[in-house]
Amino acid sequence: MNAPREVVEVVQQWVRKAEHDLEAARRILAVEEGCPYDTACFHCQQAVEKYLEALLTSLAIQAPRTHDLEELAALLTPEQALSVPLGELVGMTPYAVDARYADDWREPGIEEARRSLALANRVRGEVRPSLPAEALE
Repeated sequence: MNAPREVVEVVQQWVRKAEHDLEAARRILAVEEGCPYDTACFHCQQAVEKYLEALLTSLAIQAPRTHDLEELAALLTPEQALSVPLGELVGMTPYAVDARYADDWREPGIEEARRSLALANRVRGEVRPSLPAEALE
């Protein structure tokens, strides 16, 4: 895919930030005692959001400023859609905002955090092959 240089640069930025979020989640989950699972889930959601932003940018689709993964995924055509079940993406959306506040938030546990990381890695694995190769260098 020969994308314009400006597009490649923006996609590179989204990918870099998504990779940072994945690395943060991995490192957080490596903590054995007192692990902040809510923070790991937050970074997993952010990685998915940023990979969706990278994909949308590469497709010349303007994404709204939102943390709603369903809204972002809905901008993809059926041919571009991810195989990750939409319900799983929807389940990650609350980690973007709700996890940061002390309202009625239910604290996720280790299994939920591991599932979030696995889902973020699945999205990563599906999105990267669709991005311009030069954006992944």
